[in-house]
This record gives sequence, structure tokens and C-alpha cells, in this order.
Amino acid sequence: MMRFNGTYKTLFVCAALFATSTALRAQSVLKSHDTYQPIDISADRLEMKQKQGRAIFRGAVTVTQGEMTFSSETLTVFYASNTESEKPSISRLDAEGTVTLVSKTESLSGDWGVYDVDERLITIGGNVTFRQGESILKGKRLEFDLVSGIAKLDGQSGGTDGRVKGSFSVPEKDK
Repeated sequence: MMRFNGTYKTLFVCAALFATSTALRAQSVLKSHDTYQPIDISADRLEMKQKQGRAIFRGAVTVTQGEMTFSSETLTVFYASNTESEKPSISRLDAEGTVTLVSKTESLSGDWGVYDVDERLITIGGNVTFRQGESILKGKRLEFDLVSGIAKLDGQSGGTDGRVKGSFSVPEKDK
């Protein structure tokens, strides 16, 4: 028989409540996010490191892909190309400094973030806050699978109990 410790029970209950409290609202657009759309990046400064297959964007960095916007202070783009004539393809984005991800239905924030373009996986860490409507989840590390729509949130850092915290809106009662 499988046993769950208190942290996993809390995570399961929080996830279930979060899903239930938002069921009447729009579902996350990140679940159906088209990861094959172009990625547009803007920043104050760009440093190219072609031999290393990296580009470093600094200052008010904004990354847009479809209806998803990812922003930070610094962004390292890892890319690869097989030939000199081929356009480089982005494989991963590493963000540092106040990181935010915003879509039509939710916003996420933390101290750092990674968008693994190849795996279609977004990870945000540090002091993570996940907002959808009036519901809020907080933790240390959030992993969002853009293909399956599954989000995993680990407990808070710096707290005395290291647990996931949640505050959920309750639908108004019909009169």
C-alpha cells in the first residue's frame, strides 16, 4: 500500500481545490499553448557567443510566444544549428532576476525560470506565486508541462514547514 506524507497530501488537496475552484472559469491557455509558434525576444542589450551557442539578453527582457509572455532582467538563449547556412534553433531559455510568465488565464512569478523548448516544459523557482483568477498558490519550484497541462509545485523555501500554500476563491452561492 502506498503512503503519502503530509506534504504530498497537502499538495494533492491544494491541486484538487485549485482545479475545482477554477473549473467554472476559463481553463489554462498554457495547456493548449502552441509551442511551435515563433519566439520573439526584446531587451536593452544583446551579447552573442556564437562559438558557445548562446545569446545573452539583458535589461527588461521580454519573450513572447503566442499568448504567453515571459519576462526577466537577464535571459540566456541556448541554440544550435547544424550548418552555417541554417538558422539557429532555440533549445532552452534561462531567465534570472524577477521572472514572470503571463497568459490570458494565469500569471506565474519567481526568482528564476527555464523554458525548455525541446521538452516543452517551463520551470520557475525561488519564491513562486501562481495566480489564476482570485486563487493563489505559493511554493519553491513550479514545473508546468505545456503538452499535458500538468503543473507540479514543491513546498516553500524559507518557511518553517516547507509546504505549498494556497488561497482559493469560492464561487458565490446562487440566490
